[in-house]
Amino acid sequence: MRPISTSAISFGMVSIPVRMYASADTSSSVSFNRIHKDCGSRLKQQYICAKDGDIVPKEDMVKGYEFARDQYVLFTQEEIKALGAVKSDTIDIVEFVPLSSVDRINLEKVYFLSPGKGGDRPYKLL
Repeated sequence: MRPISTSAISFGMVSIPVRMYASADTSSSVSFNRIHKDCGSRLKQQYICAKDGDIVPKEDMVKGYEFARDQYVLFTQEEIKALGAVKSDTIDIVEFVPLSSVDRINLEKVYFLSPGKGGDRPYKLL
């Protein structure tokens, strides 16, 4: 199995290199396309304005957040990029909690870790 990522576990001044593996292989999932039954060609999606019924081309679309019924705050691509999380290759351990206090609804995916290059000894001590 190939690692999906290389990272480091960090707590305090200690940093241990690790390799991350997905617990389930999701890359082999099957996906389907919508096909026109009569001619066998793939169908395309159109976006239609809910107010006037017009077909809206992609260049006229913006993203928005609904803060009240039918009221939106609009965002530019630059603003959305600025909202993005800061990417880090480090897993910071801040504290440990009892397993019973973790609600299963908060668990999205499960990953396995193994020591990375030069991390065998500190990983075993962890």
